Amino acid sequence: MKGRSKTRFVNAVMVIVSVLLVSCGGGGGGGGGSSTSASTTHDYIGTQTAGDFWTWSVTTASSGAETFTATNEHTSYTYSGTAAALAGTATGFTKLTYTASSDPGVAVGTTAYEIEIPGTVVMAVPGPFTQLNNGDGNLYFGSNNPPVMAAAQGTCPTTSGSFNWVLVPPTGWCSGDDPRQGATCPNNTSIGPAYGTAQITVSAGLYGMTVQPYLLSGTSQAPFTMTGATCSDGVISGIDSLGRSLNVAFTPSGLFFIDLPRGQGSMVGADASTLVDFTNFLQNGRTFAGWNFLSIRDLMSGGSPYSAPVAAPVHATANGTAISGASFSDLDSGTLVQSGSGATLNLVSQPFPGLIKYTAAMSDGTHDGVFVIKQIGGKYYFFSVIDHWDSSGADEMAGENIFGIETSQ
Repeated sequence: MKGRSKTRFVNAVMVIVSVLLVSCGGGGGGGGGSSTSASTTHDYIGTQTAGDFWTWSVTTASSGAETFTATNEHTSYTYSGTAAALAGTATGFTKLTYTASSDPGVAVGTTAYEIEIPGTVVMAVPGPFTQLNNGDGNLYFGSNNPPVMAAAQGTCPTTSGSFNWVLVPPTGWCSGDDPRQGATCPNNTSIGPAYGTAQITVSAGLYGMTVQPYLLSGTSQAPFTMTGATCSDGVISGIDSLGRSLNVAFTPSGLFFIDLPRGQGSMVGADASTLVDFTNFLQNGRTFAGWNFLSIRDLMSGGSPYSAPVAAPVHATANGTAISGASFSDLDSGTLVQSGSGATLNLVSQPFPGLIKYTAAMSDGTHDGVFVIKQIGGKYYFFSVIDHWDSSGADEMAGENIFGIETSQ
């Protein structure tokens, strides 16, 4: 790696693989940044897909103008450009315009988009963006380029804690939750856990972890453990009871990462110390910005493949009893798809503090999902996994995730 120490690279790869965002409690951002009298810079490290390690920096000048720089360390491609916050329905998103790029596939002038929690995490989709056919007759604004999930590196925890998580599913994962097929998984996929809990222990400088997985249906699965693990630069490393090498990482604000081995996905969640008040969370007019990411896409009816993978921006609003979400047909103008893209999320139960089961009413039927919800600095953050199947008979049951932040003023 050019200009970067091997130690930092190893730590960074351990810190973030995919998007595992679990809040350990506490306040908002703070960390991963530097400042001068003229500007403030926040530095992040993360991955896009297995093997693609990124560094990402966002600088805000004293004038308020923002710029960004990014490097894909795997390809050695570098990028930089300007950043401008969007408004209206698109509040929470920042538009990136490349003014320099060494990537032959990304021309100067190409646009990309990110959601940043300053000093904590960046969820960026490098682009290019276009209007994608999702198979339902609508055009959706999105990208076939997976998101880069990058976070500020934190410190090792000093106390034990309890956490919830949802899965960022790998290829071949099946929710087993299609009402037409029961637990039968199609297309050479197999049923796997969708969410669960994790207990972290700290004793005499060593770390332990017990993870209890559940299927989306709520059926518990065999737990796995890790004992005698060590921690350095905010990264707990050890071997679990299944013989896998695991890395668990923490950001300065308490975000928490579990990196499963390549091809097994990853986990994202939050501490389980506080019950979510449904009435408060669903307060009329509360708004959210987020990314919808389908980790795999199988065949749609007729044998034509979906665009895959797809990362798409979404907007959601609470109305006092539920949350209504929709995709964008154009993000710059804040134009939402008017038909077919919407979903109404109804909260069902809270099996553990901060972990909420919900149903999503969509045009093709009712889907089951799980939220991990956390308030940081007075704002709600949520991470979700939901089953994915369609009414055409081309059952996907792939992994679909939604990651969002509250944008209410």
